[in-house]
Amino acid sequence: MENICLTSHDQHLRMLNILENRTRTIEIVQICGEDLTEPLIKAAIPFLINKELVNKWHGTRRGGRGSPKFTVRADKTFFKHLRSYECFFLSTTDENGIDSVLETGFGLDDIAFLDSSGAALFYTTTHEGDAYITAGLLKELDG
Repeated sequence: MENICLTSHDQHLRMLNILENRTRTIEIVQICGEDLTEPLIKAAIPFLINKELVNKWHGTRRGGRGSPKFTVRADKTFFKHLRSYECFFLSTTDENGIDSVLETGFGLDDIAFLDSSGAALFYTTTHEGDAYITAGLLKELDG
C-alpha cells in the first residue's frame, strides 16, 4: 500500500471511478461511537452486510469497547452518495509549512474499499489524515 495525499474533489471523483468496478465491499468504522443518523451511515444501511464492534481495522488498533464497523455491499447508489462529498479529508500545508488535515463533510469515519478476495484497495484513517491505496491503483490515478 502506498500513502496518498487527498487534495481535491476532482481527485476524489477520479479515485471513486477507479474503485467502483473493483470494490466488492466497503467497511466504515465510526471512531466516535455509533450514530445511525449520520448521513453516511443512513446511505449505507440499505446495503448492510454486517455490523460489529471492532478494536482493529485497516491502519488502526484501539483499546476499550471497540468501535462500530459497518460492512456494506459496494453498490452504484452508494458510490453516488460517496461522490457527493468533497473528499474523505483534505491534505494541506498550514501557514508554517506543517502538513495538516482539513476535515470535510465526510466527517471522521474511517473507510476501506475491499476487493472480492477481501484485500484492501484503498483505506483511510480519516481523523489522522492518512490514506493508502494499492500501487497499481495509484499509478492509474496519477496516469
